[in-house]
Amino acid sequence: MAAQADKTAPIHLEMEAFKNLQVIKDYYLVLGGGKIGTDFLRYALKNRFPFVLIIDRDENAPASRESRVLKTRSELVNLLREKAKIPPREEVAEQLPGTEDKSRSENKRESKKENKRENKESETYFYAMDMHSIPLLLSLGIPENIIPAVPCHAVAYILADILKFPVQQTWNEGSQADLPEKEISEINLSGGNRPVNELFIRPKDSELMPFFETLAAVFPEDVIAGSYPEYGMLFFSYAREGEICPDGCPGPRDRCPIFGRNKPKTITEYSRELNNTISGWVFESHQMKPGIGGLKGEEFKQNILEIMEFVSTLQEERSFRKSEKPKEKAFFIATTCTCHGVLNLFYIT
Repeated sequence: MAAQADKTAPIHLEMEAFKNLQVIKDYYLVLGGGKIGTDFLRYALKNRFPFVLIIDRDENAPASRESRVLKTRSELVNLLREKAKIPPREEVAEQLPGTEDKSRSENKRESKKENKRENKESETYFYAMDMHSIPLLLSLGIPENIIPAVPCHAVAYILADILKFPVQQTWNEGSQADLPEKEISEINLSGGNRPVNELFIRPKDSELMPFFETLAAVFPEDVIAGSYPEYGMLFFSYAREGEICPDGCPGPRDRCPIFGRNKPKTITEYSRELNNTISGWVFESHQMKPGIGGLKGEEFKQNILEIMEFVSTLQEERSFRKSEKPKEKAFFIATTCTCHGVLNLFYIT
């Protein structure tokens, strides 16, 4: 029992650390400073979003030319520490009988505060960093909104790094604060035994291929844009091959206005139905602007905590189930919106 307790302790510590992380209000984290990230940056500037941080491994990414560049890790750490201390905006007091004058005065003060915020210019920053360092970035506070603008399934990569790189080892604790970005990435990639791995399925695997096909069958054939069991991935889209969605599409739920196509259910709804077949979590992408989606920080945090709990529970049960097959300890992660989505399969090691 002692050995089992020692084995499960790290993820319990990580869960506790992640649970205590603050979701920083008005903080937009953009993953990628290319075309999509720069488009969002310009929208944020136009609409005076309070605080936007764009990260990209390319220090010369287009977004770096339209925002303030943070040159050192200390600048980034100090900035996020400062933002984490900002209390949430005060809510207007509910008017109670006999307190009309006081409430009116408070409402005026709140109105002035709101106007002052609205007139304030956006704070937009760029920092060159590798995606493998995102767990360390999150350890300083979870953004209210996370905008993936990279050509990969960002949530799947973040989850894998969180589970193999303890959240409690943060910049706040000093020892890694001065390491070069490359060294931090190498620590992430080699940091001990991974509790979770991606589930790759060989086409000739007589057990796992039928399992993969059962999962794919939950979705109508006309929304499956790509099926890659060798990578444990499914891609979904209401767009057909050769069709390109316009940059500013509002993404309505019931019908595609561009190609005149009805949508009986959203890709998010189809993905959630997969929970009747296999454990999994859907990270819903909400529209941040026409054509660009993002994850809500509170939902992201809740999903990650639930996944940690799932992994921890299954690890504890493994001592009594030595003959588990990969499909019996598999789960999925999907990022979806009304029209598109991507799914990765993982399994508990």
